[in-house]
Amino acid sequence: MEAATVYSPLDDIPRISTDTIHYFDSSTLLPPTYNYVFQEVENFRLAFGILNILERYGRHIDPNTSKQSSFWVGKGLFLPRVYHHVRLRQTIPLTLPAFPCKSPNNVDKVLGHLPDLGEELALRRLNSLAVDIGRVYKPGAYVNIATDGILFNDILGVPDEICWEYGEALKSIIAEGSLTRIRLLQPMNLLGIIPGKIISRHEYLSATFSCRLSLERRFAPSEDTLTKAINNPTSQDTCLTYRGMLRFLSSDLGSSASLLGLGRNAKGKVLRGMARKMMQQSEAFTLAIRTLRPLDVRLSMHPSSGAVKLSIPLIPGPDGGFQKSPWHSCVVVGVNGACRMAHVSEVRDTHDLVFHRGQPWFYRERRSLVG
Repeated sequence: MEAATVYSPLDDIPRISTDTIHYFDSSTLLPPTYNYVFQEVENFRLAFGILNILERYGRHIDPNTSKQSSFWVGKGLFLPRVYHHVRLRQTIPLTLPAFPCKSPNNVDKVLGHLPDLGEELALRRLNSLAVDIGRVYKPGAYVNIATDGILFNDILGVPDEICWEYGEALKSIIAEGSLTRIRLLQPMNLLGIIPGKIISRHEYLSATFSCRLSLERRFAPSEDTLTKAINNPTSQDTCLTYRGMLRFLSSDLGSSASLLGLGRNAKGKVLRGMARKMMQQSEAFTLAIRTLRPLDVRLSMHPSSGAVKLSIPLIPGPDGGFQKSPWHSCVVVGVNGACRMAHVSEVRDTHDLVFHRGQPWFYRERRSLVG
């Protein structure tokens, strides 16, 4: 039996000889061919323009020098995805797992359990990224904030209700700032537990346990797989993320009541176990996004090599690089108007706390009375 012939739209386009291509002259092309070729050229031009804008926002770790670079080694990986949306004139979906909940250490690190100026600045930067894409590509882009708080909060001892309140406050910042290119994507929406609808408080709190369980069963790597990834020298991004989580836990929970009385080695063992559990959830969420939203451009707020995602400093430092995340620190505004991120313990005795609508919002540098 002869194999079935697979139809392609290209079958209707007249063939172009090698000589014609070599001595290209648009007058030699029939209208269907002419239109197709130049439309595809325009699609690729737009796709590269979008990728160039993304690259300008990114910062990555050069695996050879361990220094930050603006060069995006994974740029070519995302060309087919961006091209796919451009060819169909669709809005470009960018997805960032971030904005989980505030650090539980609201004495020395953060101003409280609600978003503050740090989250507002970060959201505005992400919205600006999408707006800039819209300047070169009319359908524009939007940023999905895949809020991952309920995937880790039980490990950190943060109640589910706090994650809910944090997310609702983010929505208020987005609405008040007219950040129309930002969307919140809850894990229960992503996993289809509560598909395609606005989630009420009751629905959110009722679904948190099943959400964690579904993510673990469907997407989490095994302990052995995770260990190999962390120790694999070619898997630099996994190792960087794990070390970052371990540092975070050491500073947030190192003196918590649950670890009191433990020796240094015992405390380190507990913290490493917690970091691995968080890493397992993080890897599971990453795989879920990759599986369920395969055509999205994956963003990250963590430093990485840029091989499989675009790493973006949410609040760039003076060198354009990464600072502490808004949910692990607070904003410090200098007398010159420049912003930096710091822990509360570093500035509360030397700076003034500024409130916004009755809520601690940021620290401001005191002006010198001398001179």
